[in-house]
Amino acid sequence: MNEILITIITISIILTGLKSSKSDEEIVRTEPFYVVTYEGKTKKEEDYTAVYKVYALGIGVGEVYFIKKDNKIEARGQTYPSLRFLYNYDFVYLEQNDYKALYEKEKEKEKIYENQEIYEKKPWLPIISQFFKGRLKEDDILNMKIEVNDTPLRISKQDTASEYVYIFEPQNSKTKRITIYINKNEDVPYLIEIEGKVNITLKRIK
Repeated sequence: MNEILITIITISIILTGLKSSKSDEEIVRTEPFYVVTYEGKTKKEEDYTAVYKVYALGIGVGEVYFIKKDNKIEARGQTYPSLRFLYNYDFVYLEQNDYKALYEKEKEKEKIYENQEIYEKKPWLPIISQFFKGRLKEDDILNMKIEVNDTPLRISKQDTASEYVYIFEPQNSKTKRITIYINKNEDVPYLIEIEGKVNITLKRIK
């Protein structure tokens, strides 16, 4: 637990030192991070499980990477540099066993959250991370014991011939609904819809 928290603090120091310009469309991560693909520009990438393009109000605003390493799940995201004058946001989420930590930087404000605090702030992160731990059984998903602000979260399921749709509904949160779409022949979601103050969509691109 302490090792992960130290990693999160180190990440905050690294990200604080990163500087981007509107003319530089490449998102640069320093060790142990990666340089991501952005608008056709490709550089060295770290091995990842899936990458999603993030849309807000129908506009692509950034990318989120999910990485599974051993028994640890990592998620990292950053606003595209060309849109930072509108909204400037970075986050790193780490989960190992029962311990979770989230570092986020919004404009110049930096915060670190742990465990249950993350469900209150960004419930979609620990929920989505469950789908990167390997193929889950339907009963395991529907019976997840999750509380947000001391209120149990509702979980339901729909399915078609080709996909499963899982719906997570916090009852006492700014996040109203998290809908996860998974093709039946795949393990990780291809589409994630997050309904809240601003609706956000994550579409898998790799």
